[in-house]
This record gives sequence, structure tokens and C-alpha cells, in this order.
Amino acid sequence: MKKWLVCSFVLILFISFTACSPSAEHETIKIGIAESDEAIWNYIVKKAEAEGLNIQLIPFSDYAESDIALANKEIDANAIQSISYFQSFSKKYKHKLAPLGTTYIAPMGIYSKRYQRIKDIPRGAVVAVPDEALDFGRALTLLQEAGLLTLKNGFNGTGSIDVIKDNPKHLKLKTVRRQDVLSGADVFVMNTAAAKKAGLNPQKHTLKGGRQTGKEDMNVIVVRAEDRDRETLQTILELYQSDDTAAFIEKEYQGMLVPAFLPLHRLSDWKNEFKK
Repeated sequence: MKKWLVCSFVLILFISFTACSPSAEHETIKIGIAESDEAIWNYIVKKAEAEGLNIQLIPFSDYAESDIALANKEIDANAIQSISYFQSFSKKYKHKLAPLGTTYIAPMGIYSKRYQRIKDIPRGAVVAVPDEALDFGRALTLLQEAGLLTLKNGFNGTGSIDVIKDNPKHLKLKTVRRQDVLSGADVFVMNTAAAKKAGLNPQKHTLKGGRQTGKEDMNVIVVRAEDRDRETLQTILELYQSDDTAAFIEKEYQGMLVPAFLPLHRLSDWKNEFKK
């Protein structure tokens, strides 16, 4: 009888210790996000709680900083950049990071509070464009489509002001950081999320819009390569790439962000880019 009581007592102690140990507590996943995406991720956080997952959102205003934090294991994932920026960053820094899946496309447009039509833009107008190379390239392409610039043959989507062949209105391009509050310009070329942050209304202030639908312009969730199969991260991806999340994005952002969900195997292009 005493032996049975001792065994029972030991078993109770073991169960109590296991229940109170840190390993039994819910894991907290730290995800770096852009402030403009906070509404989406707050929605994901609530869904994750129902799955027993805790998500801590860490705001970043710089793509590179979020990737460096991820590489240094300060966060578990980030969702702040396009696949094209990720390719560019990875080539330069060689961190062992990998995309987990896509999230959305942020259409880019030409905005102004002063003018209503492209033809109203005067000679010498100051045009604010992103300073990040790939977004800068998208902005130049959009300005060319609007008939404001002509780019040199062979333009590959990146480069500097030197790729401009003709600037008939002598527009003054002003590069600005993504995180800056934009001011001192007549016209702005940026994605819709940045426009919203800058106090512009895409429905009211768009002069000419353009939707970029290529895979290279899709935003992605990025993780460390070693964590691609991590169950909690896969669950978070599934929560993001769901019909109800897509409906939430469409309702919340009214076309400023477009849900674009692709599985990892359809992002194989990014692997080939690293070999060039």
C-alpha cells in the first residue's frame, strides 16, 4: 500500500512539473511587419489565438533591418518586403533566409493633391519617388507609361536616374525613403500602402494607377531557411493564405492591397535568380 502511495505521489509531482514547465507553455512567434499592415496582422493574431498560438508583432520601417533581425534570430519571420527586394538583399548579404509564401501585391500609382490629370503636371514639377532601387524602377516604369518620361532601351527595372532617355517636362525627381513622411513635392509615385501612410487617398488623389501583377512584385513572408518546415510558421502561413483573410484585406484596404496567395513551389524563380 505504501509503495502504491509513493508511486502515485511521484506521478502527481511529474505531471505538475510538466504542466508548469516552460516547454508546455504556448510558444510566442515574433513577426516583423510594416505598420501599414497592422490591421491584417491583428486579424491574424486573433485567428492564431484560437489555434493556441501567440504572435508578437514587431514593427519595422526598413526592409534590410527586418531581414538582419531575422538572420540574427531576433524575430522568427518578417512580412514586409516584395520577392524582388528579397532576391536583391539575399544576393548582397548571403543570409540563409527563404520565402515561406506570398501575401499581397501593393499596386503603385501616381498621386497628387495639386493636380487631377497627368497633363496638368507642369514643367519642372518635383516628383517624389522611392529611393529603394526596385521600387524606384517600378516608379520610372509607371512614369513612362504615363507619358512623362522615356527610358533607355534595355532598362531592366533597376538603376539610377541615368536610365532616363528623355524628360520633356524637365521633372525634378526627388528620392525619398519609404518610412519618411512625404512632403515638398508636387507629385508622388509610390505604392498604395505608402500613399495611405502619407495621408493620400488613392481613390481621390490618383492621377494614373498601375497594378503590378508579376510574381516579383508580390510581398512575402520570409523565415530562416532552417525554419521553412517549422509547424507553427506553416500554420501562420495557412491562417494568412485563407479565404477569410483575403476577404478582410479586400474590405479593409479597398484595392490598396490585393491578396496574392501562392505556395512556395510556385516561387521557384527566386532560386534561379541566386545562380545568376
